[in-house]
Amino acid sequence: MICKKCGSELPEDALFCTECGASLAEEKDGELNAVSVDNDTDNEKTSILPHLEKVIADNEETLSLTQEQVQLLNDEPTEILSTTEKIDIPEPSPIPEPSPIPPAETSFEKPAEFPKQEAPAPEISAPESFNDNSDTMKIPVQPEPYSPSNVHNDKFAGEQKYSINDNNSVQPPVNDIPQYQPQPQEQPAEPAPAPMPVQENKPKARKKVGGGRIFGASLVTIFTIVFLMLFSLLIAVKLGANGNMIRKRAIKLNGETVLTAQYDGKELSKTFYDSMGFRTATRGNADEAGFKRYMLNTDFREYMGRIADNYIDFIMDGEGSDPSLTSDDFVNDFIKVNKGAAVKEFDYEFEENDYELIAKNLDKDNFTDSLSVREWNRKLGFHVDKLSFLFSYITIGIIAAFFLLFLIWIAAIVDRRVKHVTGFFGFIFTFTGALLTLGGLTIFIGSAMGFTFTHNVGYYLAENLLLPFTVLVIAIGVAELFIGFIFRKTYLGIRRRAKKNAAAAAANAAQ
Repeated sequence: MICKKCGSELPEDALFCTECGASLAEEKDGELNAVSVDNDTDNEKTSILPHLEKVIADNEETLSLTQEQVQLLNDEPTEILSTTEKIDIPEPSPIPEPSPIPPAETSFEKPAEFPKQEAPAPEISAPESFNDNSDTMKIPVQPEPYSPSNVHNDKFAGEQKYSINDNNSVQPPVNDIPQYQPQPQEQPAEPAPAPMPVQENKPKARKKVGGGRIFGASLVTIFTIVFLMLFSLLIAVKLGANGNMIRKRAIKLNGETVLTAQYDGKELSKTFYDSMGFRTATRGNADEAGFKRYMLNTDFREYMGRIADNYIDFIMDGEGSDPSLTSDDFVNDFIKVNKGAAVKEFDYEFEENDYELIAKNLDKDNFTDSLSVREWNRKLGFHVDKLSFLFSYITIGIIAAFFLLFLIWIAAIVDRRVKHVTGFFGFIFTFTGALLTLGGLTIFIGSAMGFTFTHNVGYYLAENLLLPFTVLVIAIGVAELFIGFIFRKTYLGIRRRAKKNAAAAAANAAQ
């Protein structure tokens, strides 16, 4: 039974409220009528009686104390009411708000899960009228009133009060509820930020090489070709046409071919025969056929090689003294040395007057002036011995350095663009190599063909004496052609790739 004034729960046979002392006799008649009506209509599972029975069973000790107090009240209600003091029951202290907890650090591991804590349901007072909606109504168990009979009751001291929540479970009194710190809720994992689009570091489009740069590079290309040509020729002359090489090649000449070759429209042997006045010098013992046999018995090929070696070493290397050959030198170094050949062929031994006559006859044909270095200097306007500076290895190295400098200059002018660099380099090496190869083939093939058709001694000497030089020129030319081919191949490959990429870009743009 519940008191309508204070809402305390009382036994069914109580006549007075143990809390406020109100009379309950008048209320029983109305409640009996209401209960009889409600029993006919409300026998569903929502009746409060099962809940009350559960509360009575859970709080048997408390209810037993209450029954004793009720018995006392039945015996002497007036005395108890008169002696009972009004006791103010302190209101339950409010639950302190939990201090804020900083959010848990997010990590890649799953955070610990904790049971969800529900806030205790607040206690409500009894309603003015009975409501049999046990699912929503909360009926707290009111504390027992203070009386002298239970002051010394150890069981009553410190008795805890309980209340019933919505889930039909007993909750401890507010003062005894342990203060739990709210556990951090599982934070939803923040979605990983979308990866930023990778920006390709595309190289900036370089400006095209203008026409002015192309023209400037073309001018430098001309000088580069000249220096490369000069370098190649100097190397070929230095290694293939030096005095020692010419002397060795002269020894291998065919004497019969040399003497029968044409010079000024007649055979070389007849030219020497007439120029020396050899018939007069031998007192008519020598004729043209005999002079040719005489020359074949001499060392004229070795002598020619020695003279050529002296001239070439003086001009190219600056070695030795003036190699100019005079008629007296020729007579002393060749005619006198080979006088045994004259005795063998003509059965005649030369005298001093004969040597003087041969020298004079040679001078009549300008033999000495034709082989004089001084006369060469006068006609050319410079000293031919200064050419030794041009053929020195120091000069050749300087020319090579200038050639490389021009190549670097060309690359700088075209802004080091591979396409233009390979194009210009390919042209330089290809053009120079072609010139050298054609020049070497011209010397070799042209001299052979010239001697075949003209039978001139000059073609024959060029074909044989300059053979090492010609072969070396052709070899250098072929090497430069190969280098030029590599550059040209690279240049054409770059152009083909550029055209293919342009066509692909145009097709993609069209799509």
